[in-house]
Amino acid sequence: MKTLVPFFCIVFAASLAAGQEKPSEADQKLIEAVQSAGGQAMQLAMNDARLSVAFHLSDKDVTDDTLALLKDAANVYSLNLRGTKITDAGLQHLAGMKELHRLHLETTGITDAGLAHLQGLENLEYLNLYGTKVTDSGMKQLEGLKNLKKLFVWQTAVSEAGEEPLKAVLTSLEIVPDFKKDRAKELLETQRAAEDAAKEVEELAQKVESDIKAAAAAITASEEAAKASTAAGESVTKAEEIAAAADASVAEAAKAVAALKDNPKASEEITKLTNEAHAAAQKAAEAARASVEEAKKAAEAAVKAAEEAAKKSTEAQAAIDATKKKSDETVAKAAELKKKAEELAAAAK
Repeated sequence: MKTLVPFFCIVFAASLAAGQEKPSEADQKLIEAVQSAGGQAMQLAMNDARLSVAFHLSDKDVTDDTLALLKDAANVYSLNLRGTKITDAGLQHLAGMKELHRLHLETTGITDAGLAHLQGLENLEYLNLYGTKVTDSGMKQLEGLKNLKKLFVWQTAVSEAGEEPLKAVLTSLEIVPDFKKDRAKELLETQRAAEDAAKEVEELAQKVESDIKAAAAAITASEEAAKASTAAGESVTKAEEIAAAADASVAEAAKAVAALKDNPKASEEITKLTNEAHAAAQKAAEAARASVEEAKKAAEAAVKAAEEAAKKSTEAQAAIDATKKKSDETVAKAAELKKKAEELAAAAK
């Protein structure tokens, strides 16, 4: 089995070699010239000998003279000149690149005049003019590029007035940004946002009413809890007064018991009744003190309930204020969105 492995490797390598397209002598010379000028050049794939050329990462100045290397280069598929020092005059060297499909000219000094040199690039599908000095006039130069599918004009002087005629001619063309499409999208989004805001205004109005009812109920509950707390405090005072009177009765009864002990002439009946009165007074005093403790517990619970009710009342009022504030903000937002939607709709006519 081991002896078969090298054989299969050789067969596999041979099959790869058979499927690989090698660059022509002219293309090989172009690759070497581009690399010498500080650019990069390579085949698109093993089975695709077309070239991809890029100068955007070059550590050398890439100028119009550099582009002379590409004159009549018929096998270049993609060319990236982003951020280089080329000018309109240099683009004349691209006129013979009939197989060029993708062209990056972003952030260069290209103007409308330079685009005239691209009119013969019949296979061009992608063109990036981001950050250049092209205008609406330059768009007319591109009307003959029947295969153009994607065009970038961010941060240029191109406007909707320049885009629409080009889109009418090249119906499959996607332009970024597409002012008309973007405005229509913005209009739709604004209208939906305005509708959502209007709906939210209605919901907040209902919430304000609900919050007001809740606040009124909370205020009533707070007032009732405050009254209950006051009543509980009064009950504690009365219970303490009763307990004090009971303690006084116990003290009087204790004196009577002590006096009888010092009086040898006191009868057993009188002594018995006096002791019973003392015991009854002690029992009544104990009951009175127990009532005081119960009254205090009830008062503490009432005070706590009153505090909680007052807190809820305050929170309910704060909820009203917050909802009203949000409602006012939403009303203003809805009005602003409605105005913006009307302006966008008017501009679209």
